[in-house]
Amino acid sequence: MRAAVDDDVIAVSPCRSIDLPPLAVKPPQWFTPDQAQSILDGLAPAWWTMCLLGFYTGLRWGELSGLHRHRIDTRRSRLFVVEVNTKSGIKEYPKSSKSRREAPLPPHVLEAVERHIHRVDRDRVVFTTITKGRSGRLLADSNWRRQTWWPAVEAAYHFGDDGELQLVPHYPPHSMRHTCASWLVQRGVSLYEVQHLLGHESFQTTQRYAHLQPDAHKAVLGAWERMETPLTIVA
Repeated sequence: MRAAVDDDVIAVSPCRSIDLPPLAVKPPQWFTPDQAQSILDGLAPAWWTMCLLGFYTGLRWGELSGLHRHRIDTRRSRLFVVEVNTKSGIKEYPKSSKSRREAPLPPHVLEAVERHIHRVDRDRVVFTTITKGRSGRLLADSNWRRQTWWPAVEAAYHFGDDGELQLVPHYPPHSMRHTCASWLVQRGVSLYEVQHLLGHESFQTTQRYAHLQPDAHKAVLGAWERMETPLTIVA
């Protein structure tokens, strides 16, 4: 309506002074290390490295499936996020986009990556279809979820806090990205660093993980401890 006023289509916007309801912030869905390991164990070996990267770099699924061999710098133990696999094929992020970034690789992840890519041509996509007669093609998100991700998740179990064996939460592949961020924040990595690793355009997106910081409630608890006369109830 504001654009219509600017273009002289209408004289006054009927939407003035109307407050839109705030969007509820959905907490990120993430896996514990035990849950993530159970999912990895249930995957076919061809997908171990792809999902290991997902958990340790926070790449979006389209970035994982669009990763090219020459974007991996094994000597410096990092990869560069430039291309993304979309429904329209491989596209490059604009050079001005924060989605174009680099991600460090821990030693055990780099080792797995090196084993996976030693037969991949330099300009080829690293993770492609493996079906006999149709191998080497770009992955399709819906097919990969149905044939690879969901079967592994639905067969994965972990021990809950009560010691009972239970199914892993039914979270989608994008939760590997949330898991990466959650683990880093819990281990003291700043939200600023996580923002750059994940390529968030807005810091508000990264703030969803703030409650996971080890000292997130330290100031509040400290204030209550300093209260001279705390409230009490009769036991």
